[in-house]
Amino acid sequence: MGSQPLSISPAPLTVEQAEAMSQRRIKKHHVAIILLHWFNAIVWLCELATGTALIASPYFRLMPYWYIELLTDLFGSRATMLQFHIAIGVIWVLVFLVYGIFGFRTYLAKQIFEKEIALDRDDINWLIIRTLRILKKSDEPLPPQDSYNAGQKLFALHVYAMIPIIMITGLIMAFHLVSTAVVGWAVVLHFVAVGLVVSGLIIHAYMGAVFPEEKAAFFSMLTGMVSELYAYRHHFKWWKEVKVQEEAWIHQLQGGSGSAGVASPMAGASPGTPPVAPEKVEEKSGSPRTFKRIFRAREYWPPYVAGAGLGLTLLATFVLMGQGLGASGGFTSYLVALIAWVAPNYAAHSAYWSNYFQPGHSPLITFLVFELIGVIIGGFISGWLAGRIRLAVDKGPRISRPTRYLLALGGGILTGYGARLARGCTSGLALSGGAVLSVGAWIFMLAVFAAAFVGAWFMRRYWL
Repeated sequence: MGSQPLSISPAPLTVEQAEAMSQRRIKKHHVAIILLHWFNAIVWLCELATGTALIASPYFRLMPYWYIELLTDLFGSRATMLQFHIAIGVIWVLVFLVYGIFGFRTYLAKQIFEKEIALDRDDINWLIIRTLRILKKSDEPLPPQDSYNAGQKLFALHVYAMIPIIMITGLIMAFHLVSTAVVGWAVVLHFVAVGLVVSGLIIHAYMGAVFPEEKAAFFSMLTGMVSELYAYRHHFKWWKEVKVQEEAWIHQLQGGSGSAGVASPMAGASPGTPPVAPEKVEEKSGSPRTFKRIFRAREYWPPYVAGAGLGLTLLATFVLMGQGLGASGGFTSYLVALIAWVAPNYAAHSAYWSNYFQPGHSPLITFLVFELIGVIIGGFISGWLAGRIRLAVDKGPRISRPTRYLLALGGGILTGYGARLARGCTSGLALSGGAVLSVGAWIFMLAVFAAAFVGAWFMRRYWL
């Protein structure tokens, strides 16, 4: 290969090297870790906001009276606020259980146990040297760090040690389990554990969102990526692992295909000198992102962009139409119109269909009916612009087309029945209901994801 071993600490960079490395991105976080992180952030925001307002008596309170009154007025009563606090906590516990059970080997073991909280000798030395440098007792360079530095690992270890205490004591308090004495001790332990986590969260939030050198870590929790320059300077040990894997992959390509034009990113590098990647090959047009490149690209939009667009669309429907999105309700209107056309007397006197049927008023004149028409038209235009209009059957290699058709039919029937049983689908109940903080919407989405995890376990052989 002609490459030389990397040094154990980062070497100084030239301006050209730093510029080249700042333009390249390395994947740091899996999407499951990002989702769990922001789910935790939202849960803790809701729980701290309501929990601090609930701790109030003539003898002790954490927040000023105006804040307590504001939260009480927002929820209508302290009892409703307490119910919300408990509901969010129960959802948090259940999501962690699902995550731990179904994602143990893939995420929990590999991401948390092996990376996020695994302290090694370099981490211990980092903590010691860092402390001495803060006290002005040492100027020794810090040891190289993995994808998480020792401070981040210590905070994560601290949080994961407190989470089981918070969950167990919270359930004991919420449902008055075991005995009055146990509930009393649960209150004390709950407050202590939450206080310890919050003390660390303050530093965590400052380091991630305010401290200039660590802002890249904050944005990595949005995109999952960091620049190679940041990885090289702050997580050199992890950067070395990425480069070793990259070199092994290129060596495999060279050995397998015999290509002579592929060069190792570390070939000919002197010890400690980071590789400078070749300039990125520009597209033939050399033009910036145009309408054609964005809307006629075969690749789907990133889920974060699509999710933001969906959220803005939902907001627009509330502002312009006075209601949220929906899907199953629109299909119900189509079915009612068909029944009213075929058997109007039955539709008018049916205990169920009469709720949707009014003589002299067409059930098709509703927002959801036209919304579904717009979804079909918009989907067709999007597929046409991207060149994805074609007849195809998406299926796994182990099943035939008839089996795929039967599974799709069965899944559609169960989904439709479940939507009517729950009085809403993922659009009307989950999105629109969740936007107005409906408890039923959060329970529904929790049930949907739990059922999806279980169903995927049994149905994976039809796809893999």
